[in-house]
Amino acid sequence: MSQSSLFSSAVSGEFFIHAGKVYAVIYLVKLCGLGLATVVAAAAMYGATAEQLFLQGQKAERAGETVRAYSLYTQASAAEPNNLKYWEKVQALRPMASLLEVSHAKPAEAGDKLDPSLFGSISAQELEQARRPLPPPQLKAAAGRRDFDLRGDSKTLWEQLGAALELNVVFDTEYRPTTPLRFELNDADYRVALRALEGATDSFLTPVSGNLILVANDNPQKRTEFERTASVTIPFSETESVQELQEIATSVRGVLDITRLMVDNQKKLILIRDRVTKVRLAQKIFEDLMRPRAQVAVDVEVLTTDASSALNYGLSLPTAFPLVNFPVKSNLMTTIPSGFTNFLGFGGGASLIGLGVTSASLFATASKSNTSTVLNTEVVAMDGLPSTLHVGDKFPLVTNTYIGNTSGSGQVFAPPPTFTFEDLGLLLKVTPHVHGVDDVTLEVDVEFKLLGAAAVDGIPVISSKKFESKVRLMNGEWAVLGGLLTTSEARTISGIPLLSAIPLLRNNTVNRDMGQTLIVLKPHIQVLPPTEYPTWRAWTGTETRFATEL
Repeated sequence: MSQSSLFSSAVSGEFFIHAGKVYAVIYLVKLCGLGLATVVAAAAMYGATAEQLFLQGQKAERAGETVRAYSLYTQASAAEPNNLKYWEKVQALRPMASLLEVSHAKPAEAGDKLDPSLFGSISAQELEQARRPLPPPQLKAAAGRRDFDLRGDSKTLWEQLGAALELNVVFDTEYRPTTPLRFELNDADYRVALRALEGATDSFLTPVSGNLILVANDNPQKRTEFERTASVTIPFSETESVQELQEIATSVRGVLDITRLMVDNQKKLILIRDRVTKVRLAQKIFEDLMRPRAQVAVDVEVLTTDASSALNYGLSLPTAFPLVNFPVKSNLMTTIPSGFTNFLGFGGGASLIGLGVTSASLFATASKSNTSTVLNTEVVAMDGLPSTLHVGDKFPLVTNTYIGNTSGSGQVFAPPPTFTFEDLGLLLKVTPHVHGVDDVTLEVDVEFKLLGAAAVDGIPVISSKKFESKVRLMNGEWAVLGGLLTTSEARTISGIPLLSAIPLLRNNTVNRDMGQTLIVLKPHIQVLPPTEYPTWRAWTGTETRFATEL
């Protein structure tokens, strides 16, 4: 590739190279809110030569008008792509112009606990700049691993390594080679070789295209001149809380020392603008930190069984025997007690006395009833976040009513009663904690409420069964979290004293009630935690010498 293609690719805009000619695609860029149009075209269109544009750019630079100077230098370099002086001026001002703040919008009001330097509104100019394509992500060097044994000064070593890796190498005009040295490296790919040579020669490279690199001495001034800058936007979901976003953004900004990072909570976007290498690393870190939480589906079953039985047997004997005097036969009908038709008479003289005799009955009755209730449901919850399920009804309970006298003259006002609603049925709250791909810890709070048979002042009694526990299970394993067994038995005996000691000569009643409640569940991991995804590594260099992405 010729030097003219290198010079053209450094100008602001996008260029297509064909048959040794350079065709520029015009971009409209707005920097620092000035709305300055930088048009990359031939200088003849404006009736000015490249030299005149260059002199005007120098004048603007001395006056402190960085954006205007950058625009004039760009036009001059586009008019004469082979002029190295014009291209160097464009490269010197390009980082300064691109790092200028585009928007001065005030941060959105997000509360006193939020960092105002992180949250704000992303302007339309910043979004337009972030939508532009980034430079090539990596070099198209020769693949495979090989051994290197090179000798010479730093410039010679870069040329030899570039030839071995099928890369074209150009140098900064102020590049100062080192003293001759030997560069030996075994079984290394092109990335390791390039980074090793950077450290050995105290140089740094900047990819210009897929097979072209620019090499310069490694110092802060040259890095500011030649390292490219870019802007990107990263979308985030509405489920991300503001506190989590602030923690993530603060971590990324602190680790990589990002020049500009803005979180727009309304557009659900994160804007990052800095050097290309830092921007790409920040993207990867954000993607890892904003991975969705682990998700667990829990199968829950509540089994309730109630059984009751009643048995009544024995001999029903009378407990009262009337003694009646029958002196006059005409008064016989008025003196016989009701319910007695047979009498045992004795006497026969002046008086006649009758002892009432009634019939006895032998009886035996039995009843038995069984009820079963099975509640089967599935609850999906995120790792560390509670999920609640309610299956049942809301029963109204009177809390305030007027029970005074409403009779009498005149109009009497009776206020309406007030109610509260009680949740009946199953109320389940589960919070999962995922450990890897196999284990899950569940914090379970289960409550089962039903209306009881008794009532107090007209308000029914609510029977409640509540269970709270924490259990650790394997993925897909059933667990019995709790069980409740209730048993009651009542025996009633009635009869004539002394005779009731004999079981068949008394009334026997036996009532039995038995209830069982069982709570079982089984978790299924649907989304793995972020710690289970494959990790990546990247060369970052030091804080002052950040490694270029290859």
